[in-house]
Amino acid sequence: MTAPKTAPASVKPPAVSAGRGVILESLLLAAVALFFLNFNPLGAMSVGHRFSQDLVYAWFGNASWLYPRLAPEAKPTPGSRPRVVVMLVDDDALALRGARWPVPVDFHAQLLGELAVLKPRAVMLDFLLIDRASQSATCALLQAAQSLHEAGTATYVAVTRSDDLSNLDAGDCRAGSGPALDAAHVLTPVSVRLQIDTTDFVNRRYPFEDRLPKDAPGSGVSSAAVRMFCDSTKDSATCVDRLTRERSVDAGFELAWSPEGDPFNQRWSEARCDQVPSVTQAVLFKKPLPRETQCPPVATLFASALLSPTEDASFGLRNEELFNLMEGSFVFVGGNFRGGGDLMTTPLHTRLPGVYYHAVALDNLLAFDGHPKIRKEFRSRRLGYYVFDLMVLWVLAAIFLKRQSWISVGRPGSRGPFELSPAARSLIAAIIGRLPTTLWVAAMAIVLVLLAAFQLLQMIAVLTAIVALVLIEVRLASEGELQGRLRNLALYVAALALSLLVVAVAIWLGYQWLSLPPVDWVGYLSFAAFGFFVAHAAILEFARNVDAIHGARQSQGTSK
Repeated sequence: MTAPKTAPASVKPPAVSAGRGVILESLLLAAVALFFLNFNPLGAMSVGHRFSQDLVYAWFGNASWLYPRLAPEAKPTPGSRPRVVVMLVDDDALALRGARWPVPVDFHAQLLGELAVLKPRAVMLDFLLIDRASQSATCALLQAAQSLHEAGTATYVAVTRSDDLSNLDAGDCRAGSGPALDAAHVLTPVSVRLQIDTTDFVNRRYPFEDRLPKDAPGSGVSSAAVRMFCDSTKDSATCVDRLTRERSVDAGFELAWSPEGDPFNQRWSEARCDQVPSVTQAVLFKKPLPRETQCPPVATLFASALLSPTEDASFGLRNEELFNLMEGSFVFVGGNFRGGGDLMTTPLHTRLPGVYYHAVALDNLLAFDGHPKIRKEFRSRRLGYYVFDLMVLWVLAAIFLKRQSWISVGRPGSRGPFELSPAARSLIAAIIGRLPTTLWVAAMAIVLVLLAAFQLLQMIAVLTAIVALVLIEVRLASEGELQGRLRNLALYVAALALSLLVVAVAIWLGYQWLSLPPVDWVGYLSFAAFGFFVAHAAILEFARNVDAIHGARQSQGTSK
């Protein structure tokens, strides 16, 4: 008589070592986390990502590790980092020379002549000089630019395309008895195109160049800040190529905006220039961004103070102060006219004239030594940066799984530090059960509507619920249960601290070495602090079931 075969279900799958299980399960969780961290249907998550980055700069923008700004009152020394200065031409400045908008070419020629005395490192005119002017006015502009060039000051002009400089050729214009002046030899064309985030129309990103989609990277007109920075390096061509090669046509780098204004501007600004947003107010009272401050983050001088200091007594600038500000600086000359329309939206300040866009971009390039912060989607080898994210999330997932095992191993029925005990759940259910179902459901709906309508009540309700639940657990739990809860809470806090340490190291590596902006690593915090992996325990359960089925089939094959 033949013995009956053993049922396949009784065959145990081969055991998987604890270490191998943690490695594989944490990798699975990390991969899922990476997907959701970058899940952005219809661009809906982009607004939250950008706002999180704005909060980082609003709270920590003055920290040297995040944005190493130049000391505002520091006197420049040979070899030190140059300053960036904005000079605003307004209606008052035009009136001093009997001019009006649009700014005539001869006004720019006079202004360049005044700037030459202050010996700036470079001057950029953020005006499109595309309208034909008289030959004498154009010649005066070229002669002023030639004088600056001979003194070691480069002059840049805004263009929409590279051949715009042809409008500034003035025929037989000469500097003294020298050869004819050519606009292409004394003026450098730069692009002044603005980029905006399409999610909220804020200027956070600065383009590397302006070119058509069909053109090769590096063949367009370099943006003002990029060209001015690269011209200040030892090898300008190599610098431009490094910043523009293998970039998409819409590529740009993230702008770090300081949360406070430049102290120099306190001479004329009615608003405080040293105000920094409070973290407490931002969290509790949800202070909106951008902040309504009218003190720009770049030192600003009005052209009227240069053209006729007696006309603008509010500055009270001495010659020494003026030279300290301007000598060796990058000077951006822009306009701020009634009805001019050249305004941009900034993440941390009120709307500013567009010239600040280029000034802040150059200050970023100087602050980060030519390695600005660039999002992963604008990198040529983006896959490597996502692998870096996966490694960070893998470590965080492993810490989470080990914490879970520390809490549950050897302690049947052990609960997490924030899980209600059966006794507490029974008591709460008994209290609610005294009321008719219709009554307590209606009451709960009314309470939730009130909490949704009034934000202050939300905080009060959460704190009240936490205190009440803690009191209930302390009242009902035995001494042994309380000790277990405290132990699990200590393990949770230790694991959280370790996770935050991992996040801090990842942020340092990503920001300092990989030049990733805060929008690319701020998501780590939510995964570490708010237990993302808890919400995906079903993924692990599914994976374990698949592994058990696979192991059972292998065992069946071996037993045959």
